[in-house]
Amino acid sequence: MKYIFGNWKSNKNVKTASEWLDELGSVSSEHEVVLTPPFPLLGAIYKQVSQSGLRLGVQNLSSLSAGSYTGAVSTVNLDGLDVKYAIVGHSERRHYFGESDQDIANKVDQALEAGITPVVCVDEGYIESQANSIEKKYYDKCIIAYEPISAIGTGDEMGEKKVKEVVERIRKAFGKVRVIYGGSVNGDNVKDYLEVCDGVLVGGASLKVEDFKKII
Repeated sequence: MKYIFGNWKSNKNVKTASEWLDELGSVSSEHEVVLTPPFPLLGAIYKQVSQSGLRLGVQNLSSLSAGSYTGAVSTVNLDGLDVKYAIVGHSERRHYFGESDQDIANKVDQALEAGITPVVCVDEGYIESQANSIEKKYYDKCIIAYEPISAIGTGDEMGEKKVKEVVERIRKAFGKVRVIYGGSVNGDNVKDYLEVCDGVLVGGASLKVEDFKKII
């Protein structure tokens, strides 16, 4: 089984998200297909997501438990929404919001405590440092996403040979862990990536139903 994550990032509203799901219809796949919409949409579409055969994920998590942390979204806030996965440490979170390896490690703790699988994003510059920040006993409970910054949203595809090399480096740091790839994934190159890793993290190509269907 492979993993296919659709990351809408900060796109769509309740109306356009529901229309996207209506157009998608029911998904029948041997793979685990996951949709990660923005937080405000979760309550409105989670039942529709489930009915479509998709799994539901979130794009981020608070590194803190529930409490007096205005603006944060804790795992407690997600109770009842059937969230299975949480993307943590995405390069955009690190770049725009200054998140550190330790912040991401804390989010891994929060996710696992709530029974949510963390998808830990790394690039080549911080594979080992991120691994060192997470407790080793949690490695095999995570999915590691290799997302080269140079390929995210640029259309510049990373060759599968290079992806394979980095996957091997990730497994050297994290052990026998599931590794997926994200960076300008589309319906034309997805097969090549799935031959060298355990799945893909799809950004822009998940926004249009026809593009995402082609990937599935």
